[in-house]
Amino acid sequence: MSADLKERSGSQIEEAYWLLRHEILSGALAPGEKLRIDFLRETYGFGASGIREALSRLLADGLVESEVQRGFWVSKISRQDLWDITESRKILEVEALRQAIAYGDMEWETRVVAARYMLDRLEKTLTEKSPDAVKTWENANRQFHMALISGCPIRRLLRFTEQLYDQSLRYRHRTALRRALPRSGLSQDHEQIVEATLKRDAGRASSLLSAHIEGIARIAEEAIFGKEKK
Repeated sequence: MSADLKERSGSQIEEAYWLLRHEILSGALAPGEKLRIDFLRETYGFGASGIREALSRLLADGLVESEVQRGFWVSKISRQDLWDITESRKILEVEALRQAIAYGDMEWETRVVAARYMLDRLEKTLTEKSPDAVKTWENANRQFHMALISGCPIRRLLRFTEQLYDQSLRYRHRTALRRALPRSGLSQDHEQIVEATLKRDAGRASSLLSAHIEGIARIAEEAIFGKEKK
């Protein structure tokens, strides 16, 4: 087996994908930044074919853009894109929650309670404002959102929702949420969403989640782009 084929079939593609994904979501690779294969090889130590495969996967995730003869670059951010992601999340993630409430079992309820407990513990105990502390909270917050909808039986809906959540992370990391731990309002949102979810009150849970998603987007919009001129 050639070195190139061995690389393509091995763990380098996965490692390159997850590392580049992290660098894009965290902002280390900035929106609009050109993703030159040679630069990525030298910086991250992966082979060219592994990087190309990883970039193709990130293209499917909406985190990378590409054009023929122009190569790859990190997807740009904009006010319009932020709200496109937000409105899509309000449709898909809310519907996934409705499906979870309708079909979720006791194991799903346990996952929701456990994810909320972990997030609550972090909110009460983490006092640092370091990037590592914020990253720890963001990971727990993502797990919480994914646990909420994990009872949804429609796999593609879950996959699309996960992709949209990750796209929204790029905006979160560029706001005040990156420089400070979550405010009490976020914790209250989560508590109310879980309460309505466990009561199987799909209408209230959906309304609360939709408002929560929009509220976070408005914080990000103002922090990144300023108030929109009327």
